[in-house]
Amino acid sequence: MTVERVARSTGAAARAKATPFATRLALAAAAAAVLAASLTISFDLRGALGAALGWLMLAIAHSDARRYVVPDALVAAALALGLVDAAVASGGGLEAPAIAAAQGALAAAALLAIELIYRRLRGRPGLGLGDVKLAGVAGAWLSASSLPAAIELAALAALLAYAARQIRKRRQFRSRSRLPFAAFLAPSIWLVWLFETWARSL
Repeated sequence: MTVERVARSTGAAARAKATPFATRLALAAAAAAVLAASLTISFDLRGALGAALGWLMLAIAHSDARRYVVPDALVAAALALGLVDAAVASGGGLEAPAIAAAQGALAAAALLAIELIYRRLRGRPGLGLGDVKLAGVAGAWLSASSLPAAIELAALAALLAYAARQIRKRRQFRSRSRLPFAAFLAPSIWLVWLFETWARSL
């Protein structure tokens, strides 16, 4: 092996080791920003719950971006927090959490129906079950009018990220390209919750 190859391989190894630290640093900064924004908008228990939602969405986005996996435990925690948030917002009782749970189930069912129709027409999957589960989280946390905004925001962000990647790498645009949609939907849920909470406080 030549000196040049050794230098290249050493540099690549150094970059590979630096990437996890850079990722952890970015996630820590994002988590701090989520906490600050949530408590600035709502400095109470609901703000703390919103911060917890943001942290879970960051973890889901990171997992999906790296491994195309949406962990069930994180989804379950986000759903549980959504029911708690509904109870806190209503001042207690079971009616509000029940409504939130029903909205989550309807949102998940709607996205599952879209996926099944797409698969039937195109002969291949368009969404993963992780995306369907996240739709349930969105339904539990967001109002019916804000839920479409979260999905649209995620779709737009995913398309822009895909286009930027293809242009940067000088690749052709392909309809069969795989995208980690949950990596965009998860943060969109928290962002729309943040905006909705801010708008409600005006």
